[in-house]
Amino acid sequence: MKDSYLTIKKKTSAELKISKSKFIAQAIPFTSQTEIHGLINTVKKEYYDASHHPFAYRAGTDENNFRFSDDGEPQGSSGKPILEVLDKFTLTDTLVIVSRYFGGVKLGVGGLRRAMSEAAELCLNNAAIIEKLITERITVEFDYRFMNQIMNLMDSEKIKIAQNLSGEKCILTFDVRLSVVPDIKKKFIEITNGTVIFL
Repeated sequence: MKDSYLTIKKKTSAELKISKSKFIAQAIPFTSQTEIHGLINTVKKEYYDASHHPFAYRAGTDENNFRFSDDGEPQGSSGKPILEVLDKFTLTDTLVIVSRYFGGVKLGVGGLRRAMSEAAELCLNNAAIIEKLITERITVEFDYRFMNQIMNLMDSEKIKIAQNLSGEKCILTFDVRLSVVPDIKKKFIEITNGTVIFL
């Protein structure tokens, strides 16, 4: 079961010069695909005088959720090589955009592919790569007499309480890493002699 993924901590960039052309690569993390259009436009405004801004991104953990664009460069020369570098680093929720300033020397499709790959790789080598966990939110209700044992379990499993709605009974909400959900639920049932209620 896939319960974690890699992304980058913060925006990072790198610059590469090949045959008088300049390639400025930027890797930008995002939390929602709705941000991508705005992120691309921001880069295009920042480097408004660049010839092209090819990009690639992957989103979430669905392997089919990706997109790339050559942005006017020869077909297959730019977006796909950038995506291949993203995949080499096994990153998701990450956009890589390479702004190119044409220096007057044509690189050809092969040369362009290599330059785009190199710029993207240089950029991602500079990035702080982090692992994010995929979690499930669980809410439980149980008697106060089990409170100490439950708190000990949560301490040992490093589970933080997201919300405490306790009243007549203990009601706690917390996030659990996907792969350990069945085990945690089983432990709750054992501690409370089967009286825990999963809300």
